[in-house]
Formats: sequence, structure tokens, C-alpha cells
Amino acid sequence: MPDEGPAHIAAWAKTRGHELHITRWFEPVIVAPDLSATDLLVVLGGAMGVHDEEEFPWLRLEKNAIQTALGSGKPVLGLCLGSQLIAQLLGATVGRNPEPEVGFWPVEFTAEARQTPQLGHLPAEVMALHWHYDAFTLPPGAQLLATSAATSCQGFLWQDRVIGLQFHPEADAAWLASLVGAEGHLLGSGTYVQTVPEIQNHRALLGQSPAFLFPLLDGMLALA
Repeated sequence: MPDEGPAHIAAWAKTRGHELHITRWFEPVIVAPDLSATDLLVVLGGAMGVHDEEEFPWLRLEKNAIQTALGSGKPVLGLCLGSQLIAQLLGATVGRNPEPEVGFWPVEFTAEARQTPQLGHLPAEVMALHWHYDAFTLPPGAQLLATSAATSCQGFLWQDRVIGLQFHPEADAAWLASLVGAEGHLLGSGTYVQTVPEIQNHRALLGQSPAFLFPLLDGMLALA
């Protein structure tokens, strides 16, 4: 979606001197990525669900591209909807989470996750931004990376090169302002749903995300 861009990922690419190609699947004219010339694929989020292909037919094209990347041996990172799309393609079940999770809530990483090359820099817990109503089961053959109080599977690792994260480490302050403007009025209530003022009051936490995200992306790119 136009309100969920790469944010901190774009900053990482710029500081590392990488070339970033953005595919806007939702636009009428789609320029699909040349995966043969791609070292790392990142699949971002959106308000739609993995099953909404009738309403958003471009989801089929995006899934085809993700499937190609999964079969190519390239590293792939999925965030929020992106993680759900990857999980579905790997055989997981994707559907409504028992509780919606919106706002800043802690994510706990497993001891095994913190022993992997990509996530070895992690603390045991991070305060992450969430904005999701759906969730996924652990894909067959994948390793559980993280959990939260609302979501039993917050992340997974598959074949040491594919990572799905249900939360939003890519978000910066401008990204959050854009998403709040587009979707903030749609928030309901729930145990793990913060109000828009509560979310905005915690936006300074987004400045901590590069310390988590940049080493993760560096580690994944090293696999290529």
C-alpha cells in the first residue's frame, strides 16, 4: 500500500550503497522485479489479507514473484502481510488472530533465534510496532523465532535464508504518521489495541529499530 513504504529499509540501502527497486503491485501498471538481478527480496505490509485475491487480483502476481524467489535460493524477508504471504506459500495457515495487535507491544525472541547468524545481535525482547488482525501458524520445517502475548508466532526462519516477522521494524516516524492517517480511524478496541494518541506517544521507540533491522538485513544479504 502507498502508506506502507520501505522507510528504514530505504535508509539502510542508502547507507550501505545498495540499489533499491520498489515494486508497487497495487498500481495499474506494474513493473515486476527482475529477480535474476536481485540479491535480497523484502515483502512489505498492507491492510488486505492473503485470501483477498478477488478484491486485489495483483496479490496473485505478488505471490508468484515470492514463490519464484523462494525457489531460487535467494534470501527473502517478509514483514507483516509480507510474512503472512510467505508463510501461506510455505504451507502455513493464515487467518484471524485470536486478538488484534495494534500499537507498541513487546516481542520476545527465542534463545535459538539469538543463536542464528542473522539474529545473533538481538536482545531477548524488543518493543515493536504492530498493526495486524491476522496471523500465521509456524510453516512446516520452519524455526520459531519470536512470540508476543497476543500472537504465538511472531516470526520464523525457513532454510536459514527466509525470515518472516509479523511486526514492523521498517517503520519510522513518517511511516507511522502515514499509516495512522490512512488507517487510524478504523481502529477498534481490544486488549492489545492501543489508541492513536497512545501509539503516537510511543513513536520515539521507532528510532531504535535500525539497531535491530540493519544488522538483520546485512546478515541476510551476506547469504547472497
